Amino acid sequence: MKTKPTNILQTLHYLSLDVVIGALLSSIMFWKMSDANSQPNALVLVVLAICTWIIYIFDRLLDNIKSEPQDARHQFHFTHQYYLQVVVIVLSILALFLVFFLPKPVIIFGIVFSAFLLLYFFLLQKKTSASAYHYYKEIATALLYSLPIFGSAFVGKAVGFWQYLSAFNFILLVHQSILVFSWYEMQETPEAKNFAQKIGNKGVRWIVVGITILMGVSFSASAEGYMQNVFLIEFAMACATLAVFIFSKKLSINQQYRWVGELVFWLPGVLIFS
Repeated sequence: MKTKPTNILQTLHYLSLDVVIGALLSSIMFWKMSDANSQPNALVLVVLAICTWIIYIFDRLLDNIKSEPQDARHQFHFTHQYYLQVVVIVLSILALFLVFFLPKPVIIFGIVFSAFLLLYFFLLQKKTSASAYHYYKEIATALLYSLPIFGSAFVGKAVGFWQYLSAFNFILLVHQSILVFSWYEMQETPEAKNFAQKIGNKGVRWIVVGITILMGVSFSASAEGYMQNVFLIEFAMACATLAVFIFSKKLSINQQYRWVGELVFWLPGVLIFS
């Protein structure tokens, strides 16, 4: 594969910086719970951004160790692997230095989370042919992406039912997004081993629509004020991902679904800047 990025925006997309921005906006949404007046810790957000970026780069580099690049994003990481390895090292040193200035509850949360993350990468590196490994890796990915986003905002704070429900919904939204991406990959490469291939077209449809309905129910039943707006945003995110799934014929061109699907997680910015 010789596909190369043609402009700076595509390069930033291949580097997953759009995902990093989405993680930051989503985390700020959780930081401002429950009355929209709570202020996020800027240093925690910086470390979150750095760690999210490290994980995404490292994940792509590991994929390329196990197999040949299968898409343009992995080809980009393969072509620039030396420089990306340097970036990972520099970012890791910076994150390690900043950790000493974080609030104690966040540090404890980070230590526990890091243990699970190391276990994930250990299992990821094993060249296993077990089908369950390929199928359910996406569920673990949804959890590992979501937990730092709301976990770093919740630790050390009094959190109630509606906050926990919004966090649970967010995990489902991430899983919904990953599932739709896997469904597109299944259309492009029928022999691909992923969760979409495991449950089939009908199963994917039920889950994507079901999560959207659940977000709508959460919004209709939620408390008033800021939390109601949070559930409205989550419902909008689910609807947007559903639209990505429905309009596959148009969005499959040049993998536009990836751009749109990842920009869904910029929607919490509406709450932040409104």
